Amino acid sequence: MKRIFVLIALLLITIAGCINVTQPPPAPVVTPPAIVAFSASPATIKAGESATLLWNVTGATSVTIDQGIGKVDVAGTKAVSPTKTTIYTLTATNSAGTNTQPVTLTIVGISIVPGLERRQFPPITLPTETVFDFIEAAPTAKWDNFVVGVVLPFPGSENDNRGFVTYKYNAKMEDGITYPRVLETHPEFGSFTGGSIFGWYGTLTIPAGSEFVAKFGFLDGAQASDGVYSMITFRESSTLKDTVLATVHAKYDGKLDTFKTSMEPIAGKTGQLILRVDSDHTGSYDWAAWIDAKIIR
Repeated sequence: MKRIFVLIALLLITIAGCINVTQPPPAPVVTPPAIVAFSASPATIKAGESATLLWNVTGATSVTIDQGIGKVDVAGTKAVSPTKTTIYTLTATNSAGTNTQPVTLTIVGISIVPGLERRQFPPITLPTETVFDFIEAAPTAKWDNFVVGVVLPFPGSENDNRGFVTYKYNAKMEDGITYPRVLETHPEFGSFTGGSIFGWYGTLTIPAGSEFVAKFGFLDGAQASDGVYSMITFRESSTLKDTVLATVHAKYDGKLDTFKTSMEPIAGKTGQLILRVDSDHTGSYDWAAWIDAKIIR
């Protein structure tokens, strides 16, 4: 009998040794979200003016901004008009934790000296409100050259003959003035003709009473350019209908071209705004740049 028990024990040990126990894979490591950018532009305004909050967050499942703004997308812009100096705090959250970052928008006013209130002053012109700033929001736009499957990076490389868009700092323009920052939008160039570059902004709803204003020209030294067509177009989300709001045929002539276009034809509609530059013929020297490009009201 004892021998039988020994044989059974050996048999059970042998069976146990033949069973492979598969360990579950390790859980993926989740890190807290990263706040790539959060800023106010401009950082100082007068009472009654507006500034634009700009943010970009990666790895977040929830992004909020306080001061009544609430839940927002992981990247975007928001026009704000506080009446006093305000600290906005962005909070980004995922299952691994939370990151926050504040930004201060400073409001400056006019100090009134006693006695001056009885003097006669000219009528006050109310400041315009910036609804959307294309240059500030350029990192969040989609850039392409209208070739299927091509998405261009921001900032792009000046050697990318598919076209590129990038910020230029302390940039001297064709009018001889050096600007702190411009947005260069160079259309596709190479051995062909008629290159383009497109920046897709939105989705946005266009408020009534607004207009598009911009200054546009060439970087200093682009005399070899044969010109470009710059334009602003709106694509309505519900119909995919394109509306060309304004276009300028720009030449290197020592002065900047300006836009001042009513947005009333698309007021109340929702869609994408397209900032576009097309080469007139060849694109190698089309160093075209936007000094200013905004929707105001």
